Parts: sequence; structure tokens; C-alpha cells
Amino acid sequence: MHILTTSTGSQTLKIVPRASVTNIEVVLTDKSERKDMSYIDDSCTTTDGITTTSVEFTGSNQLVEGRYYSLTVKDRDNSDAVVYKGLVFCTDQTDYNKYETGKDDYVVESSYDNEFVII
Repeated sequence: MHILTTSTGSQTLKIVPRASVTNIEVVLTDKSERKDMSYIDDSCTTTDGITTTSVEFTGSNQLVEGRYYSLTVKDRDNSDAVVYKGLVFCTDQTDYNKYETGKDDYVVESSYDNEFVII
């Protein structure tokens, strides 16, 4: 999952698409309202034979705090073939170590000593 903020400044998303691409369209779909936002980017680079794409969002970013967005990256040169799908969460939280996913889920039982008696 990718994390973006509600900031109107520059934000970068780095992805590894399924195929080598040079001309992409990024579609973010708000999962609450089913509203699409499209971005067109031509800054695809290839490193060590692996295509990595950096998508930069600037200015007109209209993401809403606390919402999930589905991320679809299409190859515009290949009849809009989908080369990447993902999920984006929008938050302005900066203290990422505050929450732990497994915290307090596992409880150690200490009411007995787990001894066995063999007869």
C-alpha cells in the first residue's frame, strides 16, 4: 500500500510496472465516492533492466484525509493496458511508529506452568 498526504505540494509514488512503459496514465479512484482522478506522466526510467516509474503529483492534488484510493497505472502506448494496480491511503500523520498492527493481539497465558505428568 502506498501512502500519500493531502498536501498540494509535490509528492512522488514509485512503482514497478508489469511491463516496460514510457508513457503512462495514472488513475486514482476514491473508494468512498467512486470518483476518478487521472494524471499523465512521461518520467519512466529503467535501472538494471527493471523499469521503475516515479509518478509525481503536484498542485491539483484533491486527496481527502483518511480515505482509500485504488491505483491503476495504464500504458498509453499499448491501448491502455493495465501495468500496475495498487492501493493508496491518504493521511497527514507523520508519526508512523505510533501504531503497530499486531500490538496486544497475542496474550501470554501465565496462570499455569505447562508441566506434564507421565505415569
